[in-house]
Amino acid sequence: MYAIIQARGHQLKVTPGAVIEIDGPPGEVGSEFNFDQVLLVEKDAGEILAGAPYVANARVLGIVDGEARGPKLRV
Repeated sequence: MYAIIQARGHQLKVTPGAVIEIDGPPGEVGSEFNFDQVLLVEKDAGEILAGAPYVANARVLGIVDGEARGPKLRV
């Protein structure tokens, strides 16, 4: 099972238990975050639901695990 979501201008493939990084302030650590812009869902049975542009009544629930800061680049 996996889903392709749109989060802050990026499309990400997510699976149950996956850890993803998104841009911007996510919220407090331990809080829930709902992604309601689901573009595609693939179920365990192999059934694929594609949205136009989003899959109706589909959402992905995530929990904020922490905040990470990447390296700074000077150009």
